[in-house]
Amino acid sequence: MKRLVLCAIVAGAFAASSVGIGAAAMPTVGGRDGLQLFAARVASYAELHQRLDARVPPAKPSDDVNDVIRRRESLGWLMRAARSNARQGDIFDPVVAVAVRDVIANALNGLDVEGLLVDLYEDCEMPAGYRPLVNGMYPDWAVHEMPVVLLMALPQLPEGIQYRLVDHDLLLWDVDADVIIDVLPDALPTASS
Repeated sequence: MKRLVLCAIVAGAFAASSVGIGAAAMPTVGGRDGLQLFAARVASYAELHQRLDARVPPAKPSDDVNDVIRRRESLGWLMRAARSNARQGDIFDPVVAVAVRDVIANALNGLDVEGLLVDLYEDCEMPAGYRPLVNGMYPDWAVHEMPVVLLMALPQLPEGIQYRLVDHDLLLWDVDADVIIDVLPDALPTASS
């Protein structure tokens, strides 16, 4: 039994260290604990973003959009370098994934999820087989917004971090650095679930 507890603590510490959380305790299984762990991990990412953002020269008032693009690219490069070992599930680990999927399922209860997605992606040309990647850039073709019903249900995020959907996957997106922070596959319920 002690070995099992020790393994759980080591696994929790390893997962937490991959996003720079430090000494986060492994939560008990449950929605509130998963959402608290999620909030702590997102806050840790936001702190890293702030530290690295301070290293990039501030944007100056300019009519040249390339200045904004260059700053965004510089910050994105710093974020990717700092998180070079980032992997899917660093934030959305199994405990957090269950909690977030529960929030989403409750918010969408009674709604036609497939119909919602058809409407959401109406103006998008999603490439066949596209899968978002952690530390990748958010796709240019994904011009849709998040459904309000989900934004009202999901935990609030720090400024500059947004939720996005790509197919049934939920993404955390750092808007200012154009970095996909993490991906929760199959976050939305399907007709068969």
